[in-house]
This record gives sequence, C-alpha cells and structure tokens, in this order.
Amino acid sequence: MKLSKKTEYGLRFLLSLAELSEERYMGIYQISLRHNIPMKFLEAIAVTLKKSGMLEVKKGAGGGYRLRVLPNEISLLMVYEALEGGYKKELPIKDSDSNNQKAVYSVVNQVINDMAEALGRKTLADIQKEFRDMNESLMYYI
Repeated sequence: MKLSKKTEYGLRFLLSLAELSEERYMGIYQISLRHNIPMKFLEAIAVTLKKSGMLEVKKGAGGGYRLRVLPNEISLLMVYEALEGGYKKELPIKDSDSNNQKAVYSVVNQVINDMAEALGRKTLADIQKEFRDMNESLMYYI
C-alpha cells in the first residue's frame, strides 16, 4: 500500500493541530511554512478534512483551523477514507471465476480487511506518541 502525498500531508497537518491546546486555532500559512507543504495543496486538504468533520474553521483575526474531535478519535482509516475517497473493501468473487482466481481473491481480500482493521485501530494520538518518543530520544541532558 502506498501513502499518497495528499494523505501524508493530511496526517502531518492534523498532527500539527493536535499539538495545539483545544481552544487555539492555527493558520494554514503557518503550517504550510513549518512543514514545507504547498499552501494551495494544504488548503484543498483542509477543505476535505473539514467536510469529513475532523476540523473546525474560524475566520478573521485569531482564526484558522483546529481539530473538532480529540486525536484519539481520529483513526488513520478515517483520514485515508476522507482524503483518498474511500477504502476498497474487497475484490468481488464470482461463481464463474476459476478456483485459482477465487483462492487469490480470497487471500487478497483477507489482507485488505486486515489492513483496514489495522488502520482503524491506529489513531492520531498514536502518531503523537511516536512523535514525542522520537523527540525525547533526541534530547540531551547536561
């Protein structure tokens, strides 16, 4: 499975917002500069994530974007489905398929379902934890 730039940038965008306190908003320009993501591309991602219910927008001074729900309520599958237009669940198996085809499709379908379950179990909070653990390991103490 390949992660598109759209989904990668979307996850990085959401992670930036997850690091904010709940009442703060962050402008898209700041996130674009901080993470070297093209602003127009990030704006399109933000619109999609807002439509899917993950983001809240405030216009005007002090405005920007923030998460609508907690990071542990946003699964990677939700982000993938929102930005990629869905997650293909299964390959159709027909009676007319050969046993060879049926066996291949059956195994591939199990892998697809396992992947969807794994993406559904992992959340933005898991990415936050990984990020914090990585940064902690880089900290030098004197």
